[in-house]
Amino acid sequence: MVAADAAKDLATARKERDMSHRVEVLRAINNGEDEDEDGETIVYGSALFEDGQYHSNKNLWDIALEQNSSNICRLADLRDCHICAGGGFPVATLDDTLQNNAMFEGSIDDVSEGDSCQVSFCFCPHATWLVFLIHGWPREEWETIMMERNADETQHLVSFMVDDVAVQYPDATVEFKNVTFTVTSIHGALKRLLPPKRKEEVRADRDRRIAEEVAERDWQEVVRYVESTLRDRGNFGHIQLEMILRLLSVSNVKKRTDAVDRKILRIITACEQSGAFGFDDIKTIMERLLHYLEENPEMWD
Repeated sequence: MVAADAAKDLATARKERDMSHRVEVLRAINNGEDEDEDGETIVYGSALFEDGQYHSNKNLWDIALEQNSSNICRLADLRDCHICAGGGFPVATLDDTLQNNAMFEGSIDDVSEGDSCQVSFCFCPHATWLVFLIHGWPREEWETIMMERNADETQHLVSFMVDDVAVQYPDATVEFKNVTFTVTSIHGALKRLLPPKRKEEVRADRDRRIAEEVAERDWQEVVRYVESTLRDRGNFGHIQLEMILRLLSVSNVKKRTDAVDRKILRIITACEQSGAFGFDDIKTIMERLLHYLEENPEMWD
């Protein structure tokens, strides 16, 4: 009996702890004034803050929301939705009728999941983003709207969706996908709420992706230099470019340096002097070049 009570208390404590760490999109009818104070809060999507990860932009913390299958948000109710944290404390609201509400802007994104329309909202002052899908709005209509709406209309997107689209398509629904914060505005939460192991994981993932992006940028500088040099010497061709890049990759070249630039010039010169560029298949070009370099090793070293 004691063990059962202890397990129950532990489960309750864990649930309360998780609640305080959750980021949620919930519904507050008429900004909460018409809520039944004893009724359950309508939560459409939620996730633990620490389950987020650094976005492709490392200055953003992205939280993928888990949908509440028992509560589906109608597009007509979008204006009643709020982003909340810590058990219900408001972070941002989609109610565009509130006086003195922080400014926010929305856009229909040029991406989609099937026929569903993806929409993004950015809220001031701390640049919090909310991304959701609209189901039940015909693709041909939202694609037309996406192309026709201009920047001056973005701040009125909630009004358009609730007062126009939802009226025309009353069965349209919303699926909340992500909430994203700027890292600078939540650095305290990142320090305190992430367990040590999770903190190590997300930082390692962030640093790995940063390193990969830097390596890719460095390599693209090499590619651009090889391409421009070939063009300047009147020898550009995709086969020639591919062959030289292969040689550089085999040589473990990863970024431009003065020594690498000199090596590239020597390889191009060797191709010219060997007549390798006179062929149109990479195998023959490579065989001709390698034979030449065997006889003239100073062109490679």
